[in-house]
Amino acid sequence: MVDLWVVFFTGLTVGGLSCLAIQGGLLASALARPVDGPPQQATGKVQITRSAWPVLYFLGAKLIAHAALGWLLGSLGAAAQITPGVQAAMQIGAGLYMVVVALNLLDAHPALRYLVIQPPRALTRMVRKQSRVQEAFTPVLLGLLTTLIPCGATQAMMMLAISAGSASLGAAIMVAFVLGTMPVFVLLGLAATQARGRFERVLTRAAAALILALGLLAINTGLNLAGSPLALERMLASVLGSGTSETVTARLVNGVQELTINVTNTAYLPEGLSAESGIPLRLRLITDNTYSCTLIFNVPDAGVWEALPITGETVVDLPAQPPGSLHFTCGMGMHNGLIRIVERSQT
Repeated sequence: MVDLWVVFFTGLTVGGLSCLAIQGGLLASALARPVDGPPQQATGKVQITRSAWPVLYFLGAKLIAHAALGWLLGSLGAAAQITPGVQAAMQIGAGLYMVVVALNLLDAHPALRYLVIQPPRALTRMVRKQSRVQEAFTPVLLGLLTTLIPCGATQAMMMLAISAGSASLGAAIMVAFVLGTMPVFVLLGLAATQARGRFERVLTRAAAALILALGLLAINTGLNLAGSPLALERMLASVLGSGTSETVTARLVNGVQELTINVTNTAYLPEGLSAESGIPLRLRLITDNTYSCTLIFNVPDAGVWEALPITGETVVDLPAQPPGSLHFTCGMGMHNGLIRIVERSQT
């Protein structure tokens, strides 16, 4: 039986910060609204709204969406898993949207306002209180869209919901987790909405910088998930190497090379790994109370996308590799590693 209090505490600790890193830009985007101006004259400028309601709209929509997601995952089981390619595309798309929002906050170009989510004009004409529509539409929509870019801890909870095999328990797992993540989102949102005067302008610029940074991060993690050589970590690894002087070499067991990797909440250890080309490779992945995105082990070049248990050992067998670097990453593309594949010795 799943302990929902443990799930809640996971959201309150690891989950809150993990989700904020991925979805904080969407919350900041939800708080951005057009600056009031003369009727039918679009200024293209935006600022952070002073109302606290968009924060509540965003979080309420997020909670409802994740409850529905948990219900679906509990009902459909493993068939509802998101493929690595789709996950990568969603993260890159979300990152590009955050970059557009950030540039719009910085008044980079008036045309950018057409790329930022706004209520349909037909809807605003039908509703008397237009400010209410503007205030609620975008936060609700972005809150619903958080299910499309789950943070690493959320993915772990999604796997837990799938394994629950019950629609109601799957929904309960996701609700407990999202409730745990809410305090950090509330603090960020209220800090933004209570700003005034010069501090408001400073905070708007700071929010733009945050959104831009998170957008670029989301794009890079998406590239990692897709196995793209344009991912920052891959480019740095090709220039600087593994970044560690200590390297663990695979040991040969019955004609198969074996490497043991300890999967923690923040890294895959040891950092330095090497194996020989031309010999099959076996990875022994060890988890011990691990709840982060590292529970999803992704080797893009080998087509491996493995869901690991919270505690236990998982064996991943790979065919013989050519000389070079075999990169692997977590389910969000945030924690990475590589295995140096060296030329097989002829001795």
